[in-house]
Amino acid sequence: MFTGDIPLRIPVNQTHLTSLDLSFNKLNGTLPSWLFTSPSLEYLFLNDNMFTGDIPSEISVNLTHLTFLQLSYNSLNGTLPSWLYTSPSLEYLCLDNNMLSGNVPFDSFALPSLKMLDLRNNNLLGGQIDLQTFPQLTNLTDLDLSYNNFSGELELDTLLSTLTNLEYLYLSYSGFSVTTNNANHYVNPGFISLGLASCKLKVFPNSFRAMKQLRYLDLSSNEIHGQIPNWAGEIGGTHGLDYLNLSHNFITGLPHFQWYRLEQLYLQSNLIEGPFPPSICNMSQLRYLDMSNNRFDGVIPRSFGNISSSLRMIDMGNNSFQGTIPNIYGDCGGLEGLILKGNQLEGELPSSLSKCQSLKVVDFGNNHLNGTFPGWLGALPNLQALVLKSNNFHGHIQPSSTVDSPFPSLLVLDLSHNQFEGQLSAKYFQNFNSMKNIVKNSTKPEYLKMGGEYYSAVVAVKGVDLHGEFGLEEEEEKTCIYREMRLENQSRVSASASEL
Repeated sequence: MFTGDIPLRIPVNQTHLTSLDLSFNKLNGTLPSWLFTSPSLEYLFLNDNMFTGDIPSEISVNLTHLTFLQLSYNSLNGTLPSWLYTSPSLEYLCLDNNMLSGNVPFDSFALPSLKMLDLRNNNLLGGQIDLQTFPQLTNLTDLDLSYNNFSGELELDTLLSTLTNLEYLYLSYSGFSVTTNNANHYVNPGFISLGLASCKLKVFPNSFRAMKQLRYLDLSSNEIHGQIPNWAGEIGGTHGLDYLNLSHNFITGLPHFQWYRLEQLYLQSNLIEGPFPPSICNMSQLRYLDMSNNRFDGVIPRSFGNISSSLRMIDMGNNSFQGTIPNIYGDCGGLEGLILKGNQLEGELPSSLSKCQSLKVVDFGNNHLNGTFPGWLGALPNLQALVLKSNNFHGHIQPSSTVDSPFPSLLVLDLSHNQFEGQLSAKYFQNFNSMKNIVKNSTKPEYLKMGGEYYSAVVAVKGVDLHGEFGLEEEEEKTCIYREMRLENQSRVSASASEL
């Protein structure tokens, strides 16, 4: 791995240099202009370094053969130089994950050869798109403008019918407002991936119906109201979607799902009513399911326990589910998070949960569950958060006789507002080492990881509910750690000061 600055000059002739790959190093400093002075240059890979400063605004030769320019994942700033828009052979332009700024002159992109334009995650890039620009980009297959500061409206049907070869389109959090006339324009039947999160979209576009190869669809954080149309099940054709995110809208009803190869389904924070969608039980490859903060009701079907072998995270919190928690029948070795808080569930916890050895979060708070303390959960080696507050549990809190060192990884324990009584066993306090040592063992905060998703919790501390999130691996880490144990009950639980 190379480190340090690239020399401002090199004493060799680069006339015949066609390819240069310095990616995935720790190179820093500014980009010297000689990198762009070989008239034969076709491929230039400088991604995943620590370069700063501007992309050279002027170069001494015409890069007529340049095909692939990859500058992603650096700290480059400044505006885009004009020569980028006129390199006649350029097919792949990747400038994502930098700190570039200024308006992007889309009307200057006269690059019929361009296949990929990736400007995502620059935050300070802005400007408006003239749809008349796109007929010049006849070969464009991949356009990613997400997480920037653009403005103006884009009419989706016009955009899709203009870029007839487009297969990947990402406008999430770009600043654009996306509208649709729901006209019957042409859509590339080979369309694969579409990200339109936070685009102020108000309806479910009819153009999606023609996308028989679509695998990824993100419509989260929009203004979509009402029922999702029944034909939505046709999206993705016979294979179906792999990823669907409809969260944070105003959706009230769902069609019958036919996407049995779906791996990630996010429906949280809508107004969806009705029973648990039975077709979910047929999704044998589902890994992430979030139905929280809706108006689902009825019982959780027993057949749900059959798909546990693929699931890593289940969140059905804050709905109106009733009945008992179904047993888990299959292998649940990969399940890391099970959140059923804020429902009307009753009965005892199913002992089949003891098979889920990867569980990190169990949150059943604010239900009507009963029975004695499930000490057998102490055998779960990775359990970091156990929340049973505001239920009808009763009796003494005793460790299981079959578990020598209960709860070895526990960071959060909330048993408040139940009917527990008696003295809390000293064995628990002796084994809460993770609570005691999390700061002692590291100079940096440590974060709970639950299948790559955030776990939000309300932890009661001295009678005050504190809202927080546990940072997880695939999202931006939050600077908070919860290491609280809450034992306030309507009855009496005591522990000696020496045990604490």
